[in-house]
Amino acid sequence: MLRMPVNSGGMRLYRLWRSSALAQRAANRLSSATDYIPPFLTTALKYAFAEWEYLPDGWPKRGGHIEGWNDSSIAAAQEKHWPTLVENLRGSGPLGVSHFPWRMTRENRADHNAMMSYGYVLARAARTKDTVSILDWGGGVGHYHLYSRALLPEIHIDYHCYDVPSLCRLGRTLSPEVHFHEDESELCRIRFDLVISSSSLHYFENWRETVRSLAGVTREFLYIARLQTIQKRPSFVVTQRPYRVGYNTEYASWFLNRQELLNSAVESDLELVREFVYAEDWYVRNAPEQGDCRGFLFRRRTLEALPVRALDMSNHE
Repeated sequence: MLRMPVNSGGMRLYRLWRSSALAQRAANRLSSATDYIPPFLTTALKYAFAEWEYLPDGWPKRGGHIEGWNDSSIAAAQEKHWPTLVENLRGSGPLGVSHFPWRMTRENRADHNAMMSYGYVLARAARTKDTVSILDWGGGVGHYHLYSRALLPEIHIDYHCYDVPSLCRLGRTLSPEVHFHEDESELCRIRFDLVISSSSLHYFENWRETVRSLAGVTREFLYIARLQTIQKRPSFVVTQRPYRVGYNTEYASWFLNRQELLNSAVESDLELVREFVYAEDWYVRNAPEQGDCRGFLFRRRTLEALPVRALDMSNHE
């Protein structure tokens, strides 16, 4: 595999190509053509176009070239896509929608699977309640708040979203009814009926401590959704380069061993209520195991309060 020096002219050209309209069209055509080409060839092409790459040395040191989620290009792409997301949630049509800027339809079956899974979780958390309090941890600009309103419009939702500063600033403009937090000290004394961590837990270096922290601020349910999961090998680290979708940044993440996660949940006084599988997969170059996308709804096993731990967003940036 061709490896370019960090911050070299070659890397800049690589980023420009991956974020170019040509690269985006090629990837989109590949996606639309998968029904017409042999499965083995589809797998090979997806592997070649993969945004993920295995990091054999583990989590990168701070101050390296991986810039993270606070990059301005992410907020810009989310802001541009927001009107499409809002429009796709109107009316009584399918809820196969996504906050991803590259998904414009409301009829994506993979997104519909994820949405209906969340509908089940939200219904469990809101049962017998007129108001449900939610913490969306690593929740971007608050798209799950829109989902919650579309799924259960009769319920009043006290919604809190915690993320990096650039996304919180944009979220306060797009969703003024949501409470946005970029300081973990604002949350460590609050309890929520439901805590959501959707596609965020694997972006934290100390993910076990993060599980304990999230268990400590939920009254009942913790929903870990869209998690990068593996079954056989120990958890390992990858880097993602999402240039072709307009995110001009890189970030590290884990592919978490399923049993390691379940063990961590038990240690945090959580029990598994329901496991979810999503119609989404990823291809990681040079990885010891290819993963899948899973979710887990946990419930507190005891009613007494767990020790309050500060939520750590230091790696989600």
